[in-house]
Amino acid sequence: MEAETQIQKIQKANLYILKEVDRICRRHNIHYLLDSGTLIGAVRHKGFIPWDDDVDIAFLRKDYEKFIKAAKKELPKGLHIWFPKDAAQYNVFYDFTPKIIYEKSRKVLENEETAAYREELNHICVDLFILDEISENPITQKWQILRNKIIYGMAMGHRYQLDFQKYKGIQRLQVKLLAAVGKHISMKTICRWERKAALSQNKGKSRLLYYSNYQPDYVHMIIPKEGSEQVIGVTFEGEKFIIPKGYDRVLKVVYGDYMTLPPVEKRVPTHGNLEAEGFWVDMM
Repeated sequence: MEAETQIQKIQKANLYILKEVDRICRRHNIHYLLDSGTLIGAVRHKGFIPWDDDVDIAFLRKDYEKFIKAAKKELPKGLHIWFPKDAAQYNVFYDFTPKIIYEKSRKVLENEETAAYREELNHICVDLFILDEISENPITQKWQILRNKIIYGMAMGHRYQLDFQKYKGIQRLQVKLLAAVGKHISMKTICRWERKAALSQNKGKSRLLYYSNYQPDYVHMIIPKEGSEQVIGVTFEGEKFIIPKGYDRVLKVVYGDYMTLPPVEKRVPTHGNLEAEGFWVDMM
């Protein structure tokens, strides 16, 4: 029998997490949504995009809160949830996205950066994205998105390492300024600001949603609430999972023509070097 590749092992680990999320959600009548590349994979490949090395899941806020409460008690041994506020205890920042950690894995040999995050993020993990309401008023909507970006920029002042060369022109200046200000504000405070901003329009009145804990270059992605509150089943790697009924609109907003394969040179894993020294994953 041919040996499994690293990407196949990673996908098996991610599928294990996804099945546990699905089990908990079905038990407690919680809606979750396959998201991002995982949603593309479900629609286009009926499983993982062949080169994809992670799983993305989204929840409407009310479902997210219910899931966290249940998952803390019911996730099996070997899985646990990492929250941004966990890193905030040590005044460091990675992002605002909670993650389900697959403990029997390691991305790279331990180093200063992995140690800064207490090795928590040096594992295979599944991102949990949150959909909150966003105002239908264009001005309020723009301010809501801008506030998210400002808060994220200040949080970046607490990153273990911040590469300003990734940014150009005015954007580099903005990042430098926000990070400089953020360094003087505790991450616990910034996390409180982030949560307050995310919840600011959750009044049950807007017909629009946005991914409040996406990274800044995607936080502006706005989708109809109707198409995300209603869900349908889909086959993914031979199993049944849940996607938004309005998946076509969601994917077109985020990716455009999502059914067309990217160029060959871009068909590569994006969340780590599978050949990195120290990389390993064991099956549970």
